[in-house]
Amino acid sequence: MERAEIAELFYNALINSNDLEKLDRFLSATVQWTLSAADPHTLGEESPPNAITFSGKEGCRQLALYFQKSLKVFSGDLTGCISHHQLVFVFGRVRLGASAPDRFAETNIAARLTFHGPKIIKGQIRISWPLVF
Repeated sequence: MERAEIAELFYNALINSNDLEKLDRFLSATVQWTLSAADPHTLGEESPPNAITFSGKEGCRQLALYFQKSLKVFSGDLTGCISHHQLVFVFGRVRLGASAPDRFAETNIAARLTFHGPKIIKGQIRISWPLVF
């Protein structure tokens, strides 16, 4: 399976935790996940102080649950995927539930996935919204 296809599985797993089993075989046992609000002043590998981290395959499950339970993500669309050597950049939109019925917010999400062979070893996810973690 191509890295871009694995990145699409990852994106779908964030939206729907039932897709986690499909992704599992493409995760390193020691994969590191970082989730933060997008900050244009943060460059490169630097993580903002409000970042949340998860570790391992179980960390991927915790990340997906965080998206679904805490952020109330109920759907999304993958809008782009760019592969460059061992990196895959994923871009999309997610819809988050609001406290009022039939209302939701929509925001951008971007992820940088680092691969070693066919396995994801690092995932950095940024969500564009003034979220407080």
